[in-house]
Amino acid sequence: MIIVLDSSALVRGARFDNSVADAKARGLRIVVPRLAVLDVANRYRKESADMIAALSVQARMYDRLGLRRDLTRFIDAAHDKADGYVQDLVDDLQGIGIEVIDPVDVPHLLVAERAIAMQRPYVDKKKRDGYPATLNWLTLLDLADRNPGTEILWVSDDTRAFGDTQEASWHPDLLRELDSRWLDSRVRWALEFPVFDGPAQVEATVALPELVEAAELVEVAGVVEVAEVVVPEVEGPEVVEVAELIVDTAPAVPAASVVPAAPVVPAVPVAPAPKPVQRAARTRVAPQRIPPAPKPASGGLRNLGKVIGGRKRKVTIVEDLDEVDLTGN
Repeated sequence: MIIVLDSSALVRGARFDNSVADAKARGLRIVVPRLAVLDVANRYRKESADMIAALSVQARMYDRLGLRRDLTRFIDAAHDKADGYVQDLVDDLQGIGIEVIDPVDVPHLLVAERAIAMQRPYVDKKKRDGYPATLNWLTLLDLADRNPGTEILWVSDDTRAFGDTQEASWHPDLLRELDSRWLDSRVRWALEFPVFDGPAQVEATVALPELVEAAELVEVAGVVEVAEVVVPEVEGPEVVEVAELIVDTAPAVPAASVVPAAPVVPAVPVAPAPKPVQRAARTRVAPQRIPPAPKPASGGLRNLGKVIGGRKRKVTIVEDLDEVDLTGN
C-alpha cells in the first residue's frame, strides 16, 4: 500500500510520528506531493507575517523598554525562518521516512480544459479555485498507473474538492475518471491517517547472554581439630568477709491503733435559679403618613400602582398599611 498525504494530513506531534513509524514498520510507503508541502509553508508564512505585523505595532513600547534591537533581531529571525521553512519541512518529513514527490508533468492545456469545464477538483467558477488540487489528483493517478497491483490511499479532509458529501466518497466526476482507468478498486480515500490495530510484528535478532557455569564445590575430608586454649589463673587480692550487723530500727506498733474519722467536707452552696426575663409589651405606633413620590420624569422614585374596583390608581405604601389591623382586634 502507498499512503499519499494531503496538506491537511500533515500535522506535528508525537501521535503523527508514531502513526508514520507504525506504517513504515509494516512495510507501507508514505509519500507527500510537493504542492502539499508548499501549501503548508504558505500557511506558515501567512501566520508569521501576521505575528510580525502585530509586533511592529508595539515597536514604540519596545523603544521605551530599550528592547528595539532585540525586536529587530527577532523579526529578522522570523523572516529567515519563513523563507527557509519549505526546505526545513522537507527535511523533517524525510527524517521520519516520508517521501516528497514532484507533481506529474502534464500539458497545461489539459489542466485548462478541466478548469473551463469545472471538472473536479475545481469547485468555484469565479475564483477558478482548484489548480493545486487538480495537480495533486493527476499525480495520484500517475502514481497508481506506475504501481500496478498496489493499493493507493489518499488521505485528505477536503470533501469540498474531492467528495460529494461530508463522508469520504468520491465525487461522480472523479469516480468516472477512476472507472475509465480501471482504478476504482485500488484507489481509496480516507479523511484521517489510518490507525492500525496492534503493534507491528517486526523481526529482530535478540542477543542472549552466555550461560556461565557455576564453580564446583570442593569437599574437605576429615575433621579439623581445634587446639585447647589454656587461660592462666591470675592471682588477685584476698577477699575479706565482713559480718554485717543488722539493727532492727522499725518502730514498734501499738497493740490497739485508733483509726481517725474522715474529715467532713462542707456542702457547696447552690446558686438560686435566675428569674425569667420579662419582656415589656411593645407599643404599636401607627406609621407616619409619607407623601406620594414624584413622577419618574422629575427624577423621583417609582410610583406604585394598585388595582381596586377594576381600575388602577396611584397609592403610597402607608395607604396599604392603613388596611392592616395593627391592634389585633
